[in-house]
Amino acid sequence: MGWLVKHIQNHPGGRKSFRRLYPPHLLPYLSGTQLRVSLGRPDSADFHERYAKAARQWEEDVALAEKKHAGSFVALDGPTILHLAAAFHAEALEEDEQARWDADERQQFKAIAVRVDEAGGVNSWAGSERSRWATKARETQEAALASRKALKATGDLQGVLDEWADESLLLAEARGFLVNPSDPLLPELCRALNDAAILAAQDRLKRLEGEDVPTPAAPEPPATAAPAKAVRKRGGEVLLMPTFEAYATAQGISEGVRREWRKYIQSLIGFVGHDDARRLTRDDVVAWRDHLQVTPMRNGALRKPVTVRDKYITALRCTLTWAKEEKRLEENVAADVRVRIPKEAKTRDKDFTMDEAKAILQASLEAPTGRLSAPYVRARRWIPWLCAYSGARVNELSQLRKEDIFESDGVWVMQITPDAGTVKTRDTRLVPLHPHILEQGFLGVLKVLGSGPIFYEPQNLRSTGDKVKGSRHIKKVGERLAEWVRKDVGIADPAIKPNHAWRHLFKTISADVGIEEKVADAIQGHAATTTGRKYGKVSVQAKAAAIERLPRFEVS
Repeated sequence: MGWLVKHIQNHPGGRKSFRRLYPPHLLPYLSGTQLRVSLGRPDSADFHERYAKAARQWEEDVALAEKKHAGSFVALDGPTILHLAAAFHAEALEEDEQARWDADERQQFKAIAVRVDEAGGVNSWAGSERSRWATKARETQEAALASRKALKATGDLQGVLDEWADESLLLAEARGFLVNPSDPLLPELCRALNDAAILAAQDRLKRLEGEDVPTPAAPEPPATAAPAKAVRKRGGEVLLMPTFEAYATAQGISEGVRREWRKYIQSLIGFVGHDDARRLTRDDVVAWRDHLQVTPMRNGALRKPVTVRDKYITALRCTLTWAKEEKRLEENVAADVRVRIPKEAKTRDKDFTMDEAKAILQASLEAPTGRLSAPYVRARRWIPWLCAYSGARVNELSQLRKEDIFESDGVWVMQITPDAGTVKTRDTRLVPLHPHILEQGFLGVLKVLGSGPIFYEPQNLRSTGDKVKGSRHIKKVGERLAEWVRKDVGIADPAIKPNHAWRHLFKTISADVGIEEKVADAIQGHAATTTGRKYGKVSVQAKAAAIERLPRFEVS
């Protein structure tokens, strides 16, 4: 077994793993610093096969990262777009075919039913596990179909890009096409994937009605695909988009922020007409800034100066600052570009009034109408109360898992952690639950649930494990709650943000009842603003005592 000596790591009990470091210059384009794969024991039948597979995986990872490093992208064209759309449709129906006959899925629904019945018969089990699976599948596909048809019907190109840009790049990469995120035909690919998703949802619904819809064969790749010469790294070019991706990876920027900032860098590339940071001038950045402020968006409104400053210019400035520090650029041409922010008239405070807060909490207690998923029903019922008594960010709560609610030193807490999703400060914190929430039966609701997310369906995640961060489904919960507050509860004042206003209200109430600012910051996850407040930590007991001082929101 001499040929297996390289890249083998020994473990107690005789187990071995494949372990090989990635080249340092490629780390910005890879997930982690090394590839580690369990191989089992050397005497197992598939040990050599596992080793060979891991070695091939390392080579493939490095080859793809080298392409990204060199900017060797494939230029999108009509045949390539048609191929990827057909591949998406075929893969969607193949996944549907597998799920339809998967015994594990039937057992999953059966297990849920048993847990619910044992907990007291709430939502008692009706029908077979297959009918339960079919009902859930039909609801999911109908919702997806309506959403994607709406994007197409209204010509919402930005909505299509938000929905499909990341998915299209991943799909292309998985099928061997490394596509530049700034490729001018990327919007066409996203539209094609949206159409393919509509067709796939329609086919799945037909299957649920008993129709025979065969799964199409995987399409053959087009012969026309070729590297995109216009964006290939040549003679000292510093490509903007790969530079941004390298910066975002090096800084550990969350996937949600990365996806948003990527659009701003693409906007600049489209404006100047090239992707070379070395050709970029300060005048280019100033002209782009001015263009952003006077050019209406798709909805006809103008961008606010603060949006141009804090989003577009900041994304570019941070990217170029990093590139200069890494000696990729000699100067940061965006360093001193400023955006003047006119002082706006203040018509009201940023926090809810007590009447507005109570109206939302009262509405949360009313039985919802329409066909809503069980996790979203829980979200509408409980997240407003959790916000009111913790001042937490809505998306920190929408990503909570059952295992994030537990007793610590005699205090029931919710753990807000990056392990569950995105946390702005990237720090884990424990937030005690207000007694009023416990009295309303929150812990009883959790008893009938399995482990995992409380407020969204875990199967809706694009990926699992460590890549939960940035899931659009977590963010979607907050967006739906904001829409509910605006449209159903009727709090439509544009001067407040229907989710973020809870954080302002928490700070106001905390000051009213004399909670120390350092304690309030620890509860809400705010960074200390002075050196003195950075010393020491706030215990769970101190936070619990502070939260108990908050007055109750009394509603009918």
